[in-house]
Amino acid sequence: MAIKLWGSIASPYVARVTMFARLKGLELEQAPAPGGMGSDEFKKINATGKIPALEHDGHVIAECETICEYLDDAFPESRITPADPMLAAQSRMVSRITDLYVAPHNTPLRPHKNPANRDQAVVDAVAHEFDKAFGYAAHYMGKGPFAAGDTPGIGDCALAPFIGMLQQTVFPYFETIPDPTVSNPRLKDWWQAVQEHEACKASVDEYEQELSKFLAYIAELMAKRAQQ
Repeated sequence: MAIKLWGSIASPYVARVTMFARLKGLELEQAPAPGGMGSDEFKKINATGKIPALEHDGHVIAECETICEYLDDAFPESRITPADPMLAAQSRMVSRITDLYVAPHNTPLRPHKNPANRDQAVVDAVAHEFDKAFGYAAHYMGKGPFAAGDTPGIGDCALAPFIGMLQQTVFPYFETIPDPTVSNPRLKDWWQAVQEHEACKASVDEYEQELSKFLAYIAELMAKRAQQ
């Protein structure tokens, strides 16, 4: 039976799953959320209304981290999670740091992209949080080049799309928030490894292209609303 993934790949959470599946050699049937994320129609499939959601063998699984764990358990012949408990923990740690310490700080910056309307105090506070978050990620990575060891895993699948997103939505607009893949030696080496890995690069490139299209669509929509 086909494995169906609901959600747009322009989401870093959906991209996490597609990257993980690509590393495992799994093909996922992808489809947008019917009616859009949060719609009553989609909630009939996934009660939370959020993306991604995975449908397999008549069951639906929500939350990207749980989906990746399920795929690793359901298809153990191409297991991604390291057998070494410490490497497995280090990779999971990077994934959790991404969700808890990196992800929350993109949204507060949206109203401040235009320097004319910027509250620098808000930007400085977010810059401090990003600096801590990237420091945490680098600190808890195992011996490289990837988040934990010589092969990519869940930590890489979590952090890479968020870095790709911030490279389009944050770093070019806020000089006080540097790209850690340039400024942090450990993350610089890690990002180079991601870019040199065929499956990782294909996933990151795919995500960045879809994100770019989505951002362009949003910009066009906002421009039209401003003219009304």
